[in-house]
Amino acid sequence: MPDEPLRTTTFLLTRADALAFEQASSRLTPLGTMALVLWLGLCGSAAWLIPSDWAGMRFGWSFSILTSIVIAIGYVLVLLAMSFRQWRRAGRRIRRPQEITLTEHRDRLEIVGAGMPRELRLVDIRESILTRTHLFLVSDDGVLMLPRNAFPEEGVAEALAARIAGRPAPQPAAISAG
Repeated sequence: MPDEPLRTTTFLLTRADALAFEQASSRLTPLGTMALVLWLGLCGSAAWLIPSDWAGMRFGWSFSILTSIVIAIGYVLVLLAMSFRQWRRAGRRIRRPQEITLTEHRDRLEIVGAGMPRELRLVDIRESILTRTHLFLVSDDGVLMLPRNAFPEEGVAEALAARIAGRPAPQPAAISAG
């Protein structure tokens, strides 16, 4: 039958899956890069406000090390702020664990979860992000998060990502007994 599903998988989607998506999809924009450079410059300039009897001679070794430490603290603060933002966005994306049933056909995916069935054609997927632990499918309707451990067979996520990209699925390496 042409409309027979290839496989049906049921899995639990949690906040950790949403956090994995936020971490995999977040990239620093050019404006964000400029803001980071300005922030680190401001942190380096703040070292000039430290009294010279405590920091040592200006442009000396102790002052240079202190300036580096202040810049590193500023960078850690940025990383903490970015992590908190990703955590908050993940919490908004998935508030409580959801059971999802995914039925895979040759040309589409049928998703049943959170009480609302939906169909996602493979040609409607704008981007697929394959990580060590997940396959994320981004479309105009949102993102579909597929944990790799939801599939009992090895290589299913890679094969699905290859089908979406329009290339043949990667073949497992043959082990020769000789």
